[in-house]
Amino acid sequence: MKCELLAPAGNYQIAKAALYAGADALYLATERFGARAYAKNLSLEELEKICNIAHVLDKKIYVTVNTLIKDSELADVKSYLKEIYKLGVDAIITTDLAIIKYILDTMPGLECHISTQVGLKNLEDIKFFEELGAKRAVLAREVPLKEIKRIKENSKLPIEVFIHGALCVSYSGNCYMSSLLTLRSGNRGRCSQNCRYEYEILKDGKVCAPKANYLSMKDLNSFEALADLKKLGVDSLKIEGRMKDEAYVRSVVKSYRNKLNNPNYKTNTLNRIFHREYTKGFLANEDRGNIVYSLRSGNVGEYLGKIKYKNNYLYELNITKKVNLGDRIRIRDNNGKDFYFNILDLYNKNMKPVDSVNTLSYLKLKEIIPGEFELYKMKDKENITSIQNEDYKIPLTIYINGSLNQPLELSCFYKDKAITVYSDMLLQEAKNQGLSEETITKQLSKFDDNPFFIEGLYLNLEGNLFLTVSELNHLRLKMIEAIYSSNKKEAVILEEKELKPIKTAVTKKLICKCYTLEQANIAKELELENVYYGDSFISYTSTDYNRSSNDLLVANYGAFSLNRDKNLTTDYEFNVLNHESLAYLLSLGAKNVTISKELSYEEIRDLAQSFKNKYGFMPNIDMIVYGRFTLMTLNYCPIRHIGECPGCKEHQYELKDSTTSFPLLHEDCTTFLVNSKSTNLIDDLDKLYPYINRFRLDFTLEDAEETKNIILAFKDKLNNLDKSTHYFDKENNTRAYFKRKIL
Repeated sequence: MKCELLAPAGNYQIAKAALYAGADALYLATERFGARAYAKNLSLEELEKICNIAHVLDKKIYVTVNTLIKDSELADVKSYLKEIYKLGVDAIITTDLAIIKYILDTMPGLECHISTQVGLKNLEDIKFFEELGAKRAVLAREVPLKEIKRIKENSKLPIEVFIHGALCVSYSGNCYMSSLLTLRSGNRGRCSQNCRYEYEILKDGKVCAPKANYLSMKDLNSFEALADLKKLGVDSLKIEGRMKDEAYVRSVVKSYRNKLNNPNYKTNTLNRIFHREYTKGFLANEDRGNIVYSLRSGNVGEYLGKIKYKNNYLYELNITKKVNLGDRIRIRDNNGKDFYFNILDLYNKNMKPVDSVNTLSYLKLKEIIPGEFELYKMKDKENITSIQNEDYKIPLTIYINGSLNQPLELSCFYKDKAITVYSDMLLQEAKNQGLSEETITKQLSKFDDNPFFIEGLYLNLEGNLFLTVSELNHLRLKMIEAIYSSNKKEAVILEEKELKPIKTAVTKKLICKCYTLEQANIAKELELENVYYGDSFISYTSTDYNRSSNDLLVANYGAFSLNRDKNLTTDYEFNVLNHESLAYLLSLGAKNVTISKELSYEEIRDLAQSFKNKYGFMPNIDMIVYGRFTLMTLNYCPIRHIGECPGCKEHQYELKDSTTSFPLLHEDCTTFLVNSKSTNLIDDLDKLYPYINRFRLDFTLEDAEETKNIILAFKDKLNNLDKSTHYFDKENNTRAYFKRKIL
């Protein structure tokens, strides 16, 4: 079975380069609704053109519409989907349940691919979307080969696996650090990459590990694992990099293309492009503590050898790998300080100027750094030149017929289809030299970036005829457009199926989720009706779906799918930002839906009101109104990284930046990075009361007394909404997103 090689494209030029380097498909975005808002992306005109090029090459184009959609954006995104569907895209990679349903309902000729942002971690998650009718699942980067094997043996849904590039330290779709601290939501394509910052690690309030990049993941490199992935039957191999440049994308695609074609292929190219320290990733069961590179968060470059200062700005290179004029290098001194230079003067061992060397040699730099140090190549000049599309051009045999006072007829065959176009102008008698085979061939061969070339030209002209060069050019464009049009499928659009969310009684109540048994016992003593702990809660990463409790809070799709016979509440990890996603979950069996943490008060109000306007009743909405928000859910463990495992069982650890400390919590070796302050909306319950059914308290580090006092305070407030209260403590509390909208 053929594995699809799927490449990223941050703009039109990169898209072309990736196709011509050997990608079978591209994933990309336009300026709207893609999870890489800071990439240049493509215009709609460029999207249509790259679809045309891809399809004549028998390749595919997938568009990412994988941001979470606010209520106010629903109409716009549906209109946008229709627009790009008509341009000929093959699939949409998406995250939001409302958009998933819309594509499945209305666009039979468009595949719906479930984004890695959804967090598909195992077979049970996959089964949920397979039953809905999705056509592909993009697995979380944390899924190991063992689980991929289980998925392929038990599901017919095609799967897509990341094989190369940057890794998110948090499960994708479950990182809220950027949005809470900067309002730039990673779930909406605007991540501020707090994971690449430096932090100290505190142990019981004291520094136990110095400042370093404890959240900066190594880059994934599965070059040597391709045989295993092919053997398992993985359907699509995905390269990360919509923020990367053309040279990077082209080099990675070409390397993996060659490896797929020839298992014995070897290359050093992947070491000569931008990359952090490499890892085989969770695919190959990388150690939870060894998957970050804490010494630096950027490009490490290719190690070349040693560089030693001689005199007069001259350095001796002791290397065995190639260095070129124009390469960018990094010198790291004994104190860990980096110096960057472009090579402008390069000499062989006899001090003669050369363009490249791979042995003992010399170079001049503009700075004196006494001593002998490590040398790294950061950018290879030879990787910068643009790729040509000679290997992928399609041969055309063209037949030309013409007679006086008639349009010029141009015909060719493409995929056994006869393509015929005519000039707008009529052929005239030439006053001097008429149309020649040389002139016609010259003008018709100007295909620019279109993937064609003339293999044969047959000319049948009756007489000495004339047609302008501009008209010949226009005829060529007509032919190209006719070929592209013959390849397009009709974009059939159906009516969206009406949802029927189940109406249940709305009872205002206070509920809680607990981290410790002590907290749960306090909540039960204070007669909270719903206390989610232990047997009544299935966490985001849990694969133990058997619970005796009939009242369940579930945080993953596998748990939802396997427990629909119970009283289900979906947790915030389902990322519900609009009323249609809410209605979809309710129609699929949820009794209560916890809305996204990233909604402001105005957006909550609008979501609830939109639901009521459409369905005639208020939905059962849960909202977290107290607790330390989880900022990241990690399969990696910083405590293990610094050699403190299993210290998490006995001590409290935190990550500290220049101003704030973020506590680390643990559950079965899953690490949760939580906010420094507790979100507390107690003084705003009166505003939320008309729209929220159940008000949830999330306890993490609170002791028995704190837990008791918080529950009593919220009970008092809910019983006296008209009473002005000032429980909010600005030193220790935050209102999070309540008054602030995420970007």
